[in-house]
Amino acid sequence: SILTISLILAMLVGMSNTILGGTRTIPYDEGDTEGIPAAAARLCNIRCNRVPGGCAYTFDIEVFETCWKPIYALEIEALMEGFVEPVSWPEEWRATTNTSNPVGTCSMVFYTVADPVSPGMVLTGFGLVSYSGSVSLRWFPTDSDGILVGKVSRTDLSCPTATETQSWGSIKAIYR
Repeated sequence: SILTISLILAMLVGMSNTILGGTRTIPYDEGDTEGIPAAAARLCNIRCNRVPGGCAYTFDIEVFETCWKPIYALEIEALMEGFVEPVSWPEEWRATTNTSNPVGTCSMVFYTVADPVSPGMVLTGFGLVSYSGSVSLRWFPTDSDGILVGKVSRTDLSCPTATETQSWGSIKAIYR
């Protein structure tokens, strides 16, 4: 019986070390084919425009009718080295950027105090710029206390590149 109690205590200590000493990064969903990357909200109507040195993206936030709380903030982190910054947001919302991450990535928060996105609503007017042709973002919506609502999701963004009027395929076709 002392051996049994010792084994149980050893298992509990091992489990708590695994749980407490687990990863420091928040797990996130890689996305899916339906384009609904979070249980509470999603980024939708994503549009891209080329800007000098990179791409500007505009998007809306849709909070699902099944969401249990209004969304007061949207936290976004670039997953690769590079600079991403907010460029537009709806009235009554603000944005802040943190570029002091040790791995050289950038994080930002779009937030409001008085005008959250309620369940069943879509809020337009968000924009960010990335100084590269593509960027992978980890993002999540939060409530008024900064607590995650739904799950952390991943979105990959890229701007289409301009095509030459005479591509290599059209040049080869001329000589056939």
